[in-house]
Amino acid sequence: MKKATPQNIKPNDWIFIGELHAVVCKIYDDTEPFRIEIVYLNRDRAINDDIHFVDGKWTFVHDGLGGGYADNYPRLGECVRKLRAGKWWV
Repeated sequence: MKKATPQNIKPNDWIFIGELHAVVCKIYDDTEPFRIEIVYLNRDRAINDDIHFVDGKWTFVHDGLGGGYADNYPRLGECVRKLRAGKWWV
């Protein structure tokens, strides 16, 4: 898997944030630093949160894990399905 950077990321890509596997849902336009919305699994719950690219790595916009329950947002359905399928190596 190639390293995800702002230059090569797109919606529905798999991404690593540390040890965490996630799916890219939304790329925000005109943000500094570069910012995206992701979904990841926390136990069995799909969580959506924002991350940004700072000093060559992806980090959460807010300290620690948090976010909302992605299953509650129909707009995130495709990303949640991909996440639950677990084919992060594709």
